[in-house]
Amino acid sequence: MISFVLPVIITLIGVFSFAVLGGEEPDNGKINAEFTKTLLQMDDYSWDALGDETVPLEQQDEDVLELLYHLVRVVPSSFLKQGVSKLLPNFSVLVNDPVQFRGRAFELKGQVVFVREIPLNPAERKRFRIPSVFRCRFCVEGQHVADILTAFVPAAWKRNEPINERSSVTGIYVKRLRSNQSIADKFTLNESTLNESTLNKPTLNESTSDESIFKGLIFQESEFIPFFVAPRFYWFPDTFLGNLGFDVGSFDQVPPLRITDLKKQQFDIVPSLRLLGRKEIIHRAFKFTAADREPFYGLLWATSQIPSNRIGQEARRILEQKGKHKNSVTELFNNPQETRGKPVLLQGIAKQVLPTLVEDKEVEILFGIKKYYQIYFYTNDSRGNPLVVCVTSLPSGMPVGSSPDYAERITIAAIPYKLWVYESSEKLEGSNSYKPNYAPLLIGKSPNWHQQKKTQKYSTKNNETKTSETQNTKTTISFTLFFLLLLIWIIVQRFRSKKNIKFR
Repeated sequence: MISFVLPVIITLIGVFSFAVLGGEEPDNGKINAEFTKTLLQMDDYSWDALGDETVPLEQQDEDVLELLYHLVRVVPSSFLKQGVSKLLPNFSVLVNDPVQFRGRAFELKGQVVFVREIPLNPAERKRFRIPSVFRCRFCVEGQHVADILTAFVPAAWKRNEPINERSSVTGIYVKRLRSNQSIADKFTLNESTLNESTLNKPTLNESTSDESIFKGLIFQESEFIPFFVAPRFYWFPDTFLGNLGFDVGSFDQVPPLRITDLKKQQFDIVPSLRLLGRKEIIHRAFKFTAADREPFYGLLWATSQIPSNRIGQEARRILEQKGKHKNSVTELFNNPQETRGKPVLLQGIAKQVLPTLVEDKEVEILFGIKKYYQIYFYTNDSRGNPLVVCVTSLPSGMPVGSSPDYAERITIAAIPYKLWVYESSEKLEGSNSYKPNYAPLLIGKSPNWHQQKKTQKYSTKNNETKTSETQNTKTTISFTLFFLLLLIWIIVQRFRSKKNIKFR
């Protein structure tokens, strides 16, 4: 229902903006000031007041949080992506000409160098459905500086101390802030330079690069810095997944719970999920929900962009590092938190290969995925329990199906995602509900299909069949010729005997 309503809301907003502009298409369909003002239900006076750099940001909390709420809860990610303006040839124009660019959406790439968490009060939490916000200092392309307010940052990022995390962000340019500092592309910081003031509760008006914290850093003088509001950061650490272009921070929204965790009343999860109820947390962990959209399809897209052997190479490297020769599926079943994101190499028998059409337009726009395959397969050590791997392609000629006699031997290099629950055909005792089954859900590109031996077996069988058919055909022809000759002989003999009879 929500996935239907949100696009309608956005469409109405776009139509209204179109009418406001007198029938002219705003900025070639991009998100611009008129769209943002309409989203916030602001008139020109209020919009200009929000952009006044002489007004402290802390006095504009409500408007800024309102915009953040809409970007998180109302505007679809695909709409934000499609509404991005082209990158400016010179980043400084955002600062020098804020009137022209305020309200537009931009994609920025670089490093997050500082994060400060700002908890919201109970009333704000209830109203905006966000537990806290984060004020981040962002270094764009190693030479430009921006401040960004967001609702979500990866749980692994450190707070209140310098970091250097490769990331990207798509947000709306709100205003420019006064600042006498900017951050160079490289810096070092000793613990002795930290100030107790960093532990105090911050406000939106406080700079994320406090002078007391960054005394030892190299700065570029700047009077103003641009301020953006964005729903979340995309994180690309220097790891196997991060180097694939996969947003590792998207994992935070899907808790990797174990089956034994179902008995717990509380879970060890990231802070952004703690406002959710127990039922919703379990649902996200084991079912396939809207929260899986970015991590699942993002990982599926990332693996589709690389050679299949690259995942296998990383799996072998991990095995060698651990001094092992092969992966065990026991860990995939029992410890999804530790195995998530770490490639494995498995061999087994595929019993079902099911093509799956993606009917989510958001997924198609964000990742370009329209179809993938679910492979249910069994390994020697899975003890009759299936594993499920989702891939974007199959080897040429590999059949799809789910018949009882379907059995194809495969080797698959894949990335564990989570423990997934599906309903079996067995009903629970005293209930109409079906018994849940749990299977590790993995993501890969394409399996290695071992068809050669099977082809030889089938070829031998076919040759035997053809030989048998040939022998039967020869036997049939021989019997037919024998009976045909016998029939001719009998007819000839009867003819001769009749010819010798004399009538009187």
